[in-house]
Amino acid sequence: MSKDRLNFPDNFIWGTSTAGHQVEGGNEFSDWWAWEQKGLIEDGTVSGRAMDYWNRHEEDHALMASLAYKGFRLGIEWARVEPQKGYFDHAVIEHYRHILQSLRNHGFKICLTLHHWVIPRWVADQGDWLNPGTVNQFLRYAKFVIEELGTFPDFWVTMNEPMVPAIMGNVLGRFPPQRRSFRAYRAVSRAYLRAHAGTYHLIHKVQPLAPDGTRSKVGVAMAYPWIEPWNSPGPAGWYERFAAFIARRAAFEGWDHTIRTGKPHWIHGGPAITGVKNSYDYCGINYYTRTSLKFDRTRGDQYWIDDTKAPSGVDVTQMGWQIYPEGLYRTIRSVWKRFGKPILITENGIADDTDKQRPYYIIEHLAQVHRAIREGIPILGYYHWSFLDNFEWQKGFGKRFGLIAVKHDDPDLKRVPRPSAYLYSDIAQKNAITRKIVEAYTPRAVTMVFGN
Repeated sequence: MSKDRLNFPDNFIWGTSTAGHQVEGGNEFSDWWAWEQKGLIEDGTVSGRAMDYWNRHEEDHALMASLAYKGFRLGIEWARVEPQKGYFDHAVIEHYRHILQSLRNHGFKICLTLHHWVIPRWVADQGDWLNPGTVNQFLRYAKFVIEELGTFPDFWVTMNEPMVPAIMGNVLGRFPPQRRSFRAYRAVSRAYLRAHAGTYHLIHKVQPLAPDGTRSKVGVAMAYPWIEPWNSPGPAGWYERFAAFIARRAAFEGWDHTIRTGKPHWIHGGPAITGVKNSYDYCGINYYTRTSLKFDRTRGDQYWIDDTKAPSGVDVTQMGWQIYPEGLYRTIRSVWKRFGKPILITENGIADDTDKQRPYYIIEHLAQVHRAIREGIPILGYYHWSFLDNFEWQKGFGKRFGLIAVKHDDPDLKRVPRPSAYLYSDIAQKNAITRKIVEAYTPRAVTMVFGN
């Protein structure tokens, strides 16, 4: 490691991430669109036109290219492609083809997500993922997309953070369909595993080669919060350690066990799932924060756990999430040990409308990525979340993750790069973090990155 420079591997991908429903706008045939109309979004907004990426993609791609970003992660919305059961909208698929061709024309490495939480309203009405027919219907949709658009992606994400909606929608009741049932969580988790496994094999059958002529690269963008007990004294501490044990298994360890071994983890139960074993070509890591679980007898709605507290002296983001860069390094190491597959950072970012925290958040997390690379772990690239401010699910538009600022109530939806957009651009152009870059954008990080 140079005293003044952290070099990244040749061909390292410097990209940004988005999700269809959060940026496209107009996803009116979806379950989330319907759910938003009930007034359940915290800031009172609805996704509406979102950032209108659906119509403004050419402008956005040109802006990304001007900033020297090399990769882009985007999603296909099932509710757009199949707005009614059995009806595939060819005009929509042609529009997605135009978007992907534009990305190709600009030279981006494309990471394409087939499922990012949102389902068609007709799927929700038939019982969502609890309906035994939903997995086969999803695979029919996936096959259609793969056949139509399969020549574009450099990386495929079959599912984004599958355990997040499984928990938030079926255990905690904060996302649609607002259930509080561990039994439903288990059934939905198994359905997601079946959908992923089936899609993995479909891609390799229908589109066996990536654009560069190598074998298609298929994985999952998995949420890996670093989960720890608060370690209170006495019985409260015991309960916190038990809660952390269960939370880790429900959030990612159970899923990872099933992918690695082919044997369903006890937290999901059920019979063996055909084709699930070793169904990763790379491991996608979505990492944002550390979660400290603290016993609270007043939080019966959360099984007597408060997950919002941060230890003294720890900075938190606009979302209230702890800034804990070392958690990314520790996650990379644990995922590498578990799977031994190349790693792609599919999401990492911060809600920060002032852009005061984002520069050091980016630098300090990338320093942890570099630390893992120095230890010989193959990391293919880093897709920062997010390119644009977007509709942040149940939080609405108030939580701003974008390198590019966009006000949802601006009639023109003007794109305004934040200083951190130029910081990330400088890193991408140099394929390195240099002392000069850190001193220019976030001097507080110099010592952490380079020492004295």
